[in-house]
Amino acid sequence: MRKLNVLKACIDLAFYLSCLTVLAFVVFIPFAVLGQMDGIPIKMQGRELIVDNWQAKVVLVFALVSALFFVYGIYLLRKTIGFFLKKDVFNSEVIRNFNVIGICVITSTLLMVLPSFLYTAFHRTAMGFKLEVGFDSPLLVISLGLFFMVLSEVFKIAKNLKEENDLTL
Repeated sequence: MRKLNVLKACIDLAFYLSCLTVLAFVVFIPFAVLGQMDGIPIKMQGRELIVDNWQAKVVLVFALVSALFFVYGIYLLRKTIGFFLKKDVFNSEVIRNFNVIGICVITSTLLMVLPSFLYTAFHRTAMGFKLEVGFDSPLLVISLGLFFMVLSEVFKIAKNLKEENDLTL
């Protein structure tokens, strides 16, 4: 149980810091989109983005939507850990939350990486491809999202087995 409390504390901290980041994004993006910050370079996903055209502004909007998806996924993870602390592990909401967390993580990653990649591909003369291996690797994050979706299926099977077991004498 101690590990679960530490996990909850870490997820809570990540959630609150993510909320602050999204709040800053919500304040910053309108200034950038309305042209108040033309020419200021922003670094996203290891790529430099200069907000001086409509394509860069679209990338920023996608980044905001991506951040919202990610924060919602963290929120659902917090709720799920709350069920675990109550020892209500095989709740239907836990199963649904794991699936939605996976969808949020994958969607968030794709909404952040694809527009940034396309912007770089169309606005740079020298194009390169970099495969990242680390905690911020899009491939790893998408795998984590798929893991949550698989975990949802595993919990669904376990819930059905538990219900069958409870019916037998």
